[in-house]
Amino acid sequence: MNKKIFLNSSSINKDDFIKICLSPDNKLVPDLCEKLPGKSVWLPANKALIVDILKKEDLKTYFGVSKIFSPDLVSIIEMVLKKKIMSTISMAKKSGVLAIGLDVIKMQLIQNRHCLIIVAIGAKNLAKNSFFASENISIFESLLEQKDLEKSTGKFNVKYVGVFSKNFKKTIQVDLNKLKGFIDNH
Repeated sequence: MNKKIFLNSSSINKDDFIKICLSPDNKLVPDLCEKLPGKSVWLPANKALIVDILKKEDLKTYFGVSKIFSPDLVSIIEMVLKKKIMSTISMAKKSGVLAIGLDVIKMQLIQNRHCLIIVAIGAKNLAKNSFFASENISIFESLLEQKDLEKSTGKFNVKYVGVFSKNFKKTIQVDLNKLKGFIDNH
């Protein structure tokens, strides 16, 4: 199965797919860094669709095996996606292109044009704030917990982070879109 099967029948973006590989012991493994060898399948980042596909025989037929083990694959995908996003946030901080806190983000926005803002679950909604209304600003809300942002930044009480690098923005945004699609479609 490849991405074209799903792209023709839905409004899924070509970047919003998760690569799933079959391990030698017939376990399904998410390959979010796309580096695992062997036969793989691309599935949309949609929890309900993945659960539905796992119930069918299609993957067994595709991989040419009689049995596939997928213990809690959807939870593993969500956990690995979050860890990958947190790791990229940490790298952005080390590179000096991460702003922590709403006031610092606002100051950086005045100087820079491109930004990706991540808002922790339970923090004040920014999407309706006119200050942040721009085609160059992407806002992702309620996907990560405050403790996730704290862990990835090494700071306490972190509810907002802003990424001010086109390269980091693109990388994180692709993974955030996958996580959003995965969480929203359950």
